[in-house]
Amino acid sequence: MTPDQKKNNRRMGLTLASIAVLFFIGFIIRMVWLGH
Repeated sequence: MTPDQKKNNRRMGLTLASIAVLFFIGFIIRMVWLGH
């Protein structure tokens, strides 16, 4: 595995992680919004 591939994999992981976090936050906000 070349360093470039590792860098791309890390960037992909960070992108997927931030998308997951955004979905999670949106889900919590929706739960709170509908909960009250």
